[in-house]
Amino acid sequence: MGLAKNYKRMKEVRNILKKYMEIQTYKGTARHFHISKNTVKNYVRKCKNAGVELSLVEELPDSILERIVYSGVTKSEYSREQVFDSQVPYLLVELRKRGVTRQLLWEEYRESYPKGYGYSQFCDRLGSHITSKNLTLTIDHKPAEKVMLDYAGGKMYYYDEQSGEQKTAEVLVAVLPHSQYTFAIALPSQRTEDFVYGVAKSLEFFGGTPRYLLSDNLKAYVTKANRYEPQYNELSVQLAAFYDMDMQATRVAKPKDKASVENMVRTVYSRLYAPLRDKTFYSIEQINTAFIPLLESHNEKSFQKRPGSRKSIFEQSEQDLLSPLPSNTFEIKNTTKAKIQKNYHAFLGEDKNFYSVPFKYVGKTTTIVYTRSIVEIYHKAERIAIHNRLNTDKQYCYITNEEHQPKAHRIYEKLSAYNDQQFMDQANNIGEYTHWAINHILTYQPNQDQAYKSCLGILGLGKRFGNLRLEKACLRCQKVKKVNYRILENMLSKNLDKQKNTIIETNIPMDHKNIRGANCYN
Repeated sequence: MGLAKNYKRMKEVRNILKKYMEIQTYKGTARHFHISKNTVKNYVRKCKNAGVELSLVEELPDSILERIVYSGVTKSEYSREQVFDSQVPYLLVELRKRGVTRQLLWEEYRESYPKGYGYSQFCDRLGSHITSKNLTLTIDHKPAEKVMLDYAGGKMYYYDEQSGEQKTAEVLVAVLPHSQYTFAIALPSQRTEDFVYGVAKSLEFFGGTPRYLLSDNLKAYVTKANRYEPQYNELSVQLAAFYDMDMQATRVAKPKDKASVENMVRTVYSRLYAPLRDKTFYSIEQINTAFIPLLESHNEKSFQKRPGSRKSIFEQSEQDLLSPLPSNTFEIKNTTKAKIQKNYHAFLGEDKNFYSVPFKYVGKTTTIVYTRSIVEIYHKAERIAIHNRLNTDKQYCYITNEEHQPKAHRIYEKLSAYNDQQFMDQANNIGEYTHWAINHILTYQPNQDQAYKSCLGILGLGKRFGNLRLEKACLRCQKVKKVNYRILENMLSKNLDKQKNTIIETNIPMDHKNIRGANCYN
């Protein structure tokens, strides 16, 4: 709005109108303030046109009074503005509710006040109120000072390969606010164990540790929220001590305390979630593998309002200021006891899964030491088994090392894993005559277990004596149409397959005193 040359401040205007109310003459008021009589008359007239009582002028905000005396707001316009301003507190509260939009609020407003503002003016005026109530302090974050952490509200999804069940993954986002350098990782849950693992992976990605670790009041991070002295989760304290970082927590319900990561979560939705929305994953590891190139692209993307990218600023001004990482990664170690069951497996109660040990330890009490990724089983001071830990979403599963089994169990499991076609395929890879021998056994041996044992033995002879010799031995058996494991093993061990294969043909004499004729059987 252009200002008149003789523009007066609103305090002066109020004093002029107040004086006029006292003496009720334009001339006397003008003489008192050394101004034109028409100036006084103009102020009074514009207030009356707007429907404003002069006695209420003192209570009007400067912005409204200015529009009245300099823009000539009419009574209907002023009334419309009063109605809108009276609705603003209600509109601001409603706008925060899920699913409520400005379009919806405007439709309700016009339904109650048909002569109210149009949609564009409604949004402009509402926007100015929102802006005035959400003033933001610009914070200059120092390089390598802190890492901000937050879980994205949206989940990633994957499918269990065996059951086909859809499962959810939490996504932890970490940001160095100075450079906005970003990392994200999918995790099975928000439990302390997974949170600590996610933080450790974040620091590995950054290649060093900042001074502070800042998160909101997650249960995995803060056990008791307090603005001045929050109480931290013991494992998170151990994590911070391990990486030599101080801990900070945001104030409750104050997301601006970590605005960098809050804003980055929204960016993660568009740059990680959206490109992967049509992808199907079968494990959390597959999700994190898909994140890698997208994070690289995000960090290398140039800023719109300042030179450089997240990665370039990180490398130029922040990377070298991070403290070095410890030589090993922080992992939570848990300990429990377990008695070895008759199936030579130890039961890990937290996961409800079974891990094998050598069968000679059946009945012994062992100590299980486990981290997020490894399960170690000790008997007294000796480690008797080590396994990769199963995912925590799998229960009542068995992890069995073949070397821990008795010989009979190993043979049984091998046989259980076979079928006729597998034996035939292996035999066919050796040769035509071995294929014949395996087929003959599978066809004429009525006991399947025994047939499979014979087939395993015959295929094993190829490893002991060579496939070429096994083929020659099977050829000799084919000519007499009789074969089994013992015949082939005996032939090969005595080198009979290397002898010249001669078959002596003899004619049986039909005219002999010991040969009975057909008459003997009448």
